[in-house]
Amino acid sequence: MTIEQLLTALIASVDANTAAIIAQKAPPLPASIPALDKTVTAEDLQSLCTAIVRTDRTKKPQIVAALAAYDNAKIISDIPAKHYSAIKAKLEAISEH
Repeated sequence: MTIEQLLTALIASVDANTAAIIAQKAPPLPASIPALDKTVTAEDLQSLCTAIVRTDRTKKPQIVAALAAYDNAKIISDIPAKHYSAIKAKLEAISEH
């Protein structure tokens, strides 16, 4: 085989592989990429509560109820830090509605 024939065969092979790759369906991307697990602090929760109430004062009872779900807590500092991530998720859900 000559070099030209080898190059032609190589180009045909690359073209066939490229067509096969294009024909494959790419897996769907996730709807959302989870953020890195950042430690939620009491200050983060306080800021979130304040922002929600400033936007819509009618949501204050929902916030109070979300906090009370943890040992009838009245304030954020009454809640163990291990629950902060779950509370943040609940507060964000309240904020979105």
